[in-house]
Amino acid sequence: MLSQIFGAKGILSKKLPYFEWRPSQLIMAEKVREALVEGKKVIIEAGTGTGKTLAYVIPAILSGKKVVISTGTKSLQNQLFYKDIPLVEKILNEKPKVVYLKGRRNYLCLWRFNQLISQKLPISKSKEIKILNQWLKITKTGDIAETPFSPEWSGWFELTASTEQCLGQKCPFWHECFITKMKISAQRAQLIIVNHYLFMADLAIREKGYGQVIPFYEAVIFDEAHQLEEIVSEYFGFQVSNFRIAELIYDINLLFEDKDIKKRLNILKEKSDKFFKTFGHLKGKESLNQVMSLLIINKGIYVLKNLLDELMDIIHKVNTFLDIKENLKERVDKIKKELNFIFAQSDPNYAYWVERRKRSIVFGCSPLKVDLILKEHLYSSIKSIVFTSATLNTGDNFSFFKERLGLSYYTEGLILPSPFDYKNQALLYLPPSMPDPNSVDFLQAAAKEIIKILKITKGRALVLFTNLQTMKEIYDKVVSKIPFNVIIQGEQSSPKLLEIFKSDIHSVLFATATFWEGIDIPGEALSCVIIDRLPFAVPDDPLIKARIEFIRKMGKNPFWSYQVPQAIISLKQGLGRLIRHRQDKGLLAVLDPRLYTRSYGSYFLKNLPPCRITRDLKDVAKFFESI
Repeated sequence: MLSQIFGAKGILSKKLPYFEWRPSQLIMAEKVREALVEGKKVIIEAGTGTGKTLAYVIPAILSGKKVVISTGTKSLQNQLFYKDIPLVEKILNEKPKVVYLKGRRNYLCLWRFNQLISQKLPISKSKEIKILNQWLKITKTGDIAETPFSPEWSGWFELTASTEQCLGQKCPFWHECFITKMKISAQRAQLIIVNHYLFMADLAIREKGYGQVIPFYEAVIFDEAHQLEEIVSEYFGFQVSNFRIAELIYDINLLFEDKDIKKRLNILKEKSDKFFKTFGHLKGKESLNQVMSLLIINKGIYVLKNLLDELMDIIHKVNTFLDIKENLKERVDKIKKELNFIFAQSDPNYAYWVERRKRSIVFGCSPLKVDLILKEHLYSSIKSIVFTSATLNTGDNFSFFKERLGLSYYTEGLILPSPFDYKNQALLYLPPSMPDPNSVDFLQAAAKEIIKILKITKGRALVLFTNLQTMKEIYDKVVSKIPFNVIIQGEQSSPKLLEIFKSDIHSVLFATATFWEGIDIPGEALSCVIIDRLPFAVPDDPLIKARIEFIRKMGKNPFWSYQVPQAIISLKQGLGRLIRHRQDKGLLAVLDPRLYTRSYGSYFLKNLPPCRITRDLKDVAKFFESI
């Protein structure tokens, strides 16, 4: 059956005007079918251009099983639901029931909306609320992305509900609830499209006894599966932030009209803000141990514990529905327990940290190993699982991926190389003389090299950095030296930056982590990818540091068994932005001299696309004469 669809003269060739027969696509489709029908777990690395989306969607539909497809990002979810699924429906002449699930924060909460209106708060008189009142008469989904104003509007904070805010079946709007309707629709669907964040949030919710978001399913397909470890680690840990406590205080405040109690709640909010502000000087994520002196000075846990005790006392005074009161009590107790666990730092299987984000300070802990979590909560109940991505293997095997996700003993693997002709389509440039990335001379040397390259490529480049500070410093050195529009991450939203980059052919985009993967810019606008250094995970990150120490205690070498494989996968993702179609040609440039000065350099090169390598800019200029 699959050969009749994916074969050289199959259904795809007849129905798709630009179809190119790819034997690897049929091989992958057969492997996916085998996993779904025979109850197997398989790992498939499908190089860029394999056509992996159709290779898993079509077998999923034909299997007749209830399948969850989990993607790396919302943008991939959108592409699947709005582009790929309709295409498959035309190809197969079938219309299976497919549902697109998002997290709770994407849907308006009717209970909170009505609470806000009844309280006559300032926001209730805003033009947005008036628009929402009309929108609620016609919307079937309650999806805030469908509203006529931006999902970035700050008011959504007050009108959407997290898992712990939700009253569940006790809510007076339960039967009208958009999330309830979404779940019912998902129960009837054959395919459920989610992203990894929602999938792992659902697993964590089940584990913590808060019900479920995704209904019963028989099989899972993870696209961009290389992201899973970090996402599992995030959702199976604990996090307490000033944002979460402020949200709790806000919800309690909604239930009172008494001015004295409102004043007391405002004082508690100020206390919370003052406590968390103590950690506003932090840069990113740090080990909790590094701020213990500040916690002791500020009486850390006691300040927050007393604050939560006062909130509990106020909740007891509220005259409201018992279910709402119980929900608030549970939330206070939950935050208390999580704070106690985090500050105790007594479980050696977790890393403990504090992080300053854009708008919040977060105290948290993350499990060091996710393999046992997945074995207990996923592998034991779901037999058919497909893990796929363009970057999963290191050294022609999946040993690193298998070990990290607990798949060592019962998972089949398949590596399908990209059909692209990298030897003719791409050139890898390694500068002949660059200082070590940790040298004080590196920034200046990197800036000079980038300027030389951009003049040859006439812009048309994505310049990727492993950290924000380096990006900004090199941008300042480069921007005035080249005659092209240079845009930098942070100036505007990511979608807007990509729009500018695509439309202005000769523009240059400076970016960091979020642009290393998941962006698709075929054609001339992206003819060059420059990477400043090998993307080793930051060793000062408390989670990375704790993982390294954990691996060392197990008697393994963390550099070779964890740091190098992880960096190889990240590097392959970054370079994978360049060649997206058979017609694309481009330059890969890595400025890090460790590729040829360190013993592990050859290991990295072995895992990169099989393209020509040069250390001479004259070869680069000659290559670009043909573009």
